[in-house]
Amino acid sequence: MPEILNIGENIRAFRRSLGITQEKLAEESGLSVNFISRLERTSDQNVSIKTLNKIAHAMQISTAQLVEDSQRDRETSLSVNQLIYQLKSMDPQQADKAAYAILQLIDAIKDTQ
Repeated sequence: MPEILNIGENIRAFRRSLGITQEKLAEESGLSVNFISRLERTSDQNVSIKTLNKIAHAMQISTAQLVEDSQRDRETSLSVNQLIYQLKSMDPQQADKAAYAILQLIDAIKDTQ
């Protein structure tokens, strides 16, 4: 069972891996920069599920990832989520082409194993 980590640390790690500033996360989630900053730097875990949903939605990740992830799983999911975030921010046709190329690369890697 994954350990429960500091939610603020998870938010900061995901936000940084996606290249999102606190200001951008605040804007996208409808929360204040002050709130995001306080949440990331303190161990105050008194945050509602509604607020966590807003933050997760703004980063295009699941709420569960913010509250329960082992360090190893978090490191793996950071790169996957960064990829998903980038694909979602692209023009749909470009994203489709990029996704297709990535899938071909994955198949090629599997074939060499």
